[in-house]
Amino acid sequence: MGPAPARRIAIVPVYNEEDTLGCVLQELAPLVDCLILVDDGSRDASAAIMRDWQRRLPGIWICSHRENRGMAQALKTGFFLAERLLAVATIGPEDILINVDADGQHPLEVIPAAAARMESEDLDVLLVDRDFSLYPRFKVAGNRLLSALARAISGFPYSDVESGFRFIRARCLDRFLPFFTGWRYSCAQEIAVITALQGLRIRNDFPVRIRCYRPGTTILDGFAVFVMSFWCLLRVRAGCRSSPGRARDHLAAVEIEAAVRGHGQ
Repeated sequence: MGPAPARRIAIVPVYNEEDTLGCVLQELAPLVDCLILVDDGSRDASAAIMRDWQRRLPGIWICSHRENRGMAQALKTGFFLAERLLAVATIGPEDILINVDADGQHPLEVIPAAAARMESEDLDVLLVDRDFSLYPRFKVAGNRLLSALARAISGFPYSDVESGFRFIRARCLDRFLPFFTGWRYSCAQEIAVITALQGLRIRNDFPVRIRCYRPGTTILDGFAVFVMSFWCLLRVRAGCRSSPGRARDHLAAVEIEAAVRGHGQ
């Protein structure tokens, strides 16, 4: 008998997504084996929707921020929880972590094909390459600039570095998570630069058509990402890992342990 097929674990940051979250989970649940939901301090009915799904289905973990910390921090908490589940063998090193937005923009039907490509090419990271037909020109120009920056810094030929629809092996968590700050909207650029500098096997040529355009980031956010790109380069080259004693990371660890102990309750 060959090795068991890799399981799919979706990590979904959620902040005030009551209008779309139920539909996203309805479509996503049959396509994955486990769900990690991170409530980033929602003030609407998102938390109630997540708890209802947890009561109905096994394999759903929920981690809740007491206040809104932003997309990057919510994603970082999701990765921390996945790391904890990997440590206790609830998930395996070959399993695939899938970053999914809760706003309904990602075409979830491509998940099986993307996971199959991860397996066939033995990839560490698969980042989708979005069709930008629904995006305004200034957003397309900004993405191209940041992608060019990521190419120059990391040496990897990124075409859509800011895509949040990402597939990554659980075994790679300890390669990029210690360098990941999760600052503002820097998450996509940080992960892309760090994983490339670490020599992971990456592809960024899996084409998808995004279902809708959701505005949110600003020019200031783009500048922050620009600065963070160079900070990532310096940190990885110097081997400067994040301190586990940082207040926010410690708080996340407490919440993660609560999520693991309270799973299914």
